[in-house]
Amino acid sequence: MDARILMTKLEAAVERQLLMAGGQPEIEAAAAALLGVLEPALREAALELAGQAAAEVAAQLPGHQVDVVVVDGEPELRVRSEGDESAATGSSEPLDARITLRLPPQLKELIESSALERGESVNSWLVRSLSGVTIRASRGPGLKISGRIQT
Repeated sequence: MDARILMTKLEAAVERQLLMAGGQPEIEAAAAALLGVLEPALREAALELAGQAAAEVAAQLPGHQVDVVVVDGEPELRVRSEGDESAATGSSEPLDARITLRLPPQLKELIESSALERGESVNSWLVRSLSGVTIRASRGPGLKISGRIQT
């Protein structure tokens, strides 16, 4: 899905209406202000529509989940088997807990590209990566070896 297409079509429709208005400066300024305000709302609407599409597709594909993933600022649908995430984490635990995470934009882009390279959703990639790190951390600061060393 490309929200830019929606914005371009909206801008063209507004420009057609402006031509009919006769090029009055105050109307052009109001139209420009309106378009500026509408762009974030259109992006949000595109995400909402993608979420609705994902729910409809998931309802028609038993045994699969459909995720909405934002890549380069645009929503995409990703279809995966329901067992994919538990296999990736090595756990059969349900994945229904949520957390909000604020990231620097560059780190977010790196995470998205890493997930894309592996063919995973960002969520699956993060769960798998964090599971591996926390499992290693829970084992302690390294391997302990006991015994005697003879020289």
